[in-house]
Amino acid sequence: MSARCPHCGAGLAPKDLKPGRYAPKCLKCQTAFVLHVQWATYPDAAAMAVAQDPPLVPVKATDPTTTGAFTEPEAVSPAARQPSKSVVVGGAMPSPGATGDFTEPDGPREMSPPAGVAERTGEFTDSPETGGATGEFTEADAPAARGVPDRTDALATGDFTAAPGGTDNVDFSVGPKPVLTPKVKPKLIAAKSGDASEVLGDADAPARLGGYEVLRVLGRGGMGAVLLGRQISLDRKVALKVMHPKVAQNPSFVARFTREAYAAAQLTHHNVVQVYDIGEDRGRHFFSMEFVNGQSLGERLKEEGKLSPEAAVGLILQAARGLRYGHKQGMVHRDIKPDNLMVNDEGVVKVADLGLVKLSSGDVPSQAGSPAGDDDDDGITQLTHAGAVMGTPAYMAPEQGKDSGTVDQRADVYSLGCTLYVLLTGKPPFEGKTALEIITKHQTQAVVPPEVVVKRVPKALSAILLKMMAKKPADRYASMDEVVAALEGFLGVERGGTFNPKESQADELEKFCCQYNVRGKGKLKAVAALAFAAACGLGVVGAGLAGMPGLAGGILGLLVMTPLAYFVTHGVLCGNVVFTRARVLVFGMGFTDWLMVVGGGLLFLATLYLFGLLWSWIAFAVAAAALAAGLWYAADRAAATAQKEPLDDARSLLRSLRLQGLDEEALRQFVCKYAGPNWEPFYEGLFGYEAKLAARAYRKGDTGEPWTKQGTWREPVVQALDARLEARRLARERKHLQRIEAKALEAEGVSKAEAKAKAAELAEGMVEQAAEATQARKEGKEVSVREMVAAAKERRRPNPGKNIAGKPLRSMGPKYFLNAVLGQRTRFVLGAAVFAAGLLWMSQNGLLSKDNNVLQKLTAFDFAGAGTALDKAAGKPLQLVGLPAELVKPLSGYPAPVTGFLLMMTGVVCFGWRPSAAALPGAALALLGPSLLHGAGVELPISPEAVCLAAGAVLIAVGGWLLRS
Repeated sequence: MSARCPHCGAGLAPKDLKPGRYAPKCLKCQTAFVLHVQWATYPDAAAMAVAQDPPLVPVKATDPTTTGAFTEPEAVSPAARQPSKSVVVGGAMPSPGATGDFTEPDGPREMSPPAGVAERTGEFTDSPETGGATGEFTEADAPAARGVPDRTDALATGDFTAAPGGTDNVDFSVGPKPVLTPKVKPKLIAAKSGDASEVLGDADAPARLGGYEVLRVLGRGGMGAVLLGRQISLDRKVALKVMHPKVAQNPSFVARFTREAYAAAQLTHHNVVQVYDIGEDRGRHFFSMEFVNGQSLGERLKEEGKLSPEAAVGLILQAARGLRYGHKQGMVHRDIKPDNLMVNDEGVVKVADLGLVKLSSGDVPSQAGSPAGDDDDDGITQLTHAGAVMGTPAYMAPEQGKDSGTVDQRADVYSLGCTLYVLLTGKPPFEGKTALEIITKHQTQAVVPPEVVVKRVPKALSAILLKMMAKKPADRYASMDEVVAALEGFLGVERGGTFNPKESQADELEKFCCQYNVRGKGKLKAVAALAFAAACGLGVVGAGLAGMPGLAGGILGLLVMTPLAYFVTHGVLCGNVVFTRARVLVFGMGFTDWLMVVGGGLLFLATLYLFGLLWSWIAFAVAAAALAAGLWYAADRAAATAQKEPLDDARSLLRSLRLQGLDEEALRQFVCKYAGPNWEPFYEGLFGYEAKLAARAYRKGDTGEPWTKQGTWREPVVQALDARLEARRLARERKHLQRIEAKALEAEGVSKAEAKAKAAELAEGMVEQAAEATQARKEGKEVSVREMVAAAKERRRPNPGKNIAGKPLRSMGPKYFLNAVLGQRTRFVLGAAVFAAGLLWMSQNGLLSKDNNVLQKLTAFDFAGAGTALDKAAGKPLQLVGLPAELVKPLSGYPAPVTGFLLMMTGVVCFGWRPSAAALPGAALALLGPSLLHGAGVELPISPEAVCLAAGAVLIAVGGWLLRS
């Protein structure tokens, strides 16, 4: 082999190099450069290299049989040596002696190693923890020359260390002259503090992504960047997977990725990592998912080496339940391993990456330092092809080593068995120097029973594991149902009935619940609230009788503003279910919504100013904030600290029950049934508000013991907020799916109009099916999204007028039109106009003057004076330039501002067009009714204005609330 320095032209003659990337230093100018060696299968075929920065220098391949050893790098992290890297191989399985390199777990690529070449691809390092093969090549973190050759020779010789990026991904392609092409695998970037864009060093890590703040980089893979983010609206941490811009250039892949991620987002199970949202921000496609605060089983193995049989089975049993749920929805994971099983701080195992699209090796974009031309533009559309293999060698089922596209759920049974084997013994069932050697052993060699490796493993458990790892799929457990049953039987978990806890466990749980409730300080807050309301009431009355209307109005404002201030203070510092939803609603408002808020706020301040209450309300607003902060500090802060101990004790008890194999549903039934009559606050503290609502069915159905429902006032508010948020979410998702699918269809040659129509059908069908699943889940029904998952994979559009499940679609066109014409914005704007007109009428008639202020008279309990002032103004029309008096006559009276205020309130709290069916007739009755009664000569004991205003107010408020969407 020979090469020349790209900087000074000095000759170099490295010896015994294997194919790969190296970083030698020129012996003449001492400048480092990258050397890219590629072997051909024929002696006369030259290796290829592509210039980059630093440039790649071609090396002539004079002897294809020459081999050489890589130098062992000094800075390879222990994590890089673990047998956790996924591999992708394609085509027919090579001979047992063949070796090769593999890409990340993101997808398959068809390739077949040429005979006689595969043995020269490099060596795998041994895992220091397990002693097994890691499935990846070593790589150096910095270039360095190992030898000091003779500098006088025109072509100096020497050994070279591997270049940064190493020779991790060797891609075998089949052709007339198969060429061994080293590829650089995307490397994991350690999380660092600071701006994420600085850590990644490229454009796919912005400071913000849609409604998410990027905190730091968690890593990178074939898909792109993996980020830790904060969802601003909910103030919670999430994991963000951002599609690499190179991958995002292919509309077909983006469309399938989006469809399948959206289908996966409908999967909700205790033992599956939840996908939250899909989105796009300035061309960056991403999805957010649950951030598991804990560690993977792979990380736990590094710390502990191996686990006890009971602990290992308890963890694997939870994973089996999550996989069982995914299998029922038509999903096969195909990459089960310890690194894909996460355990949170409460001991709940969650299966990661279930139902998500995985890239092929051709899809992996080139990273910094990788040779150009390695990326296969056409490969981006390759997902799971026939004859392609994907997975992790140490955990791969025998049939998966031949073709991943045709495996069923029994492949996951095998991989889960391999994972259990590692947990029990501390090493994988098969080891080898190369990945294909490991795959071949999975296919041909018998498994060493775990009790032979670790004597403490019971033979009953060993029999279960060996059946899970049977070579033939027909000899394994047919489904995860059978695996769950076998593992539960080993742990002695009762099946087919309710959980019967020990008396000591029930007593402990009830004790923790009592401690939680006693330390909650709920009674203190109730007494404080009643005392405050009474004090404010007395203050208003006293100030009014003393002839101090300004003070009375200020105290009234204090009574209104203090609960609001406490709601915000408590929500920001502690969080609660109503505040969380209100926060999401506020952060998701559009431009017109913010215009309504700003306009309504200015109108409110103007009203206070006109009535002479602005400055007193401002002063009492400060007092309200101080009182709210004081109540939180005295009650909530102390309560949260005191309640933490019983909650932690209860979580420890539940964690131990999970390890014993208790199903999550049975565990939650245990809590709600045995925690005592006041179980609801305690249960909500453990599992959340939605889980508490669902748990009421457990208590009601299986026990006749009464209990006290807590916080029932929140439920209608939460329902109203949820309805609004759900409508907004579905509209956003419908628009996003339609836009992505239309781009994909246009890229395939479909006309723009036809693509838009077809994309609309698909988006409408998927969103409708998702809405049905969400509603069924809220009602406690079993949810199946199997049809949605299948349609997402196949891009199967629903039949016209039907959703994915074949049910008739609701016609949304008329609803959209009515919402646009008669929705809450219309009511708000109309109400604001009527309210402003009423204030103008009052101002024109002196009802807002300092000496004749109606509101101040009412505050001072001068009802006679207020009535006299209104009687004097009655009949005087509103003066508006350019408008006749008859037209503005309905707005000339005190019913106008009251009616306008009520209409604005319906625009704030009553969504949809239906409330307008009651609110608008109610407003017409309040404003036009008095004139009609006067014209008809109807005599009433009280004024027609009061009668019509009362009737109209009831119709607006009550009818609007009952008809809200």
